[in-house]
Amino acid sequence: MTQDLSPGQAADQTGLSRTLIYREIERGHLRAYRVGGRLRITLDALAEWKERHAVVSRGQPPAYAPRPAASHGATRPDTFVAELRAIRNGRAT
Repeated sequence: MTQDLSPGQAADQTGLSRTLIYREIERGHLRAYRVGGRLRITLDALAEWKERHAVVSRGQPPAYAPRPAASHGATRPDTFVAELRAIRNGRAT
């Protein structure tokens, strides 16, 4: 017989909160069964849940290059801050 887990034990094993484990069971994302009034989660069900929620690496960096940060001393007229200043000064562009 396998060692089945309570929601608290599953939370401890995954590092998540017990509330999140109950929520995942309620949503049907994590299989569980009842023994009397208590929920139990099989190790296989927990492993399947972990597999479905695994984060997969992109493999490549994003296709964009971040814009260089503007210097604090100079403001360009096409920036949001410059436009906001113009609006506040009553010179809407």
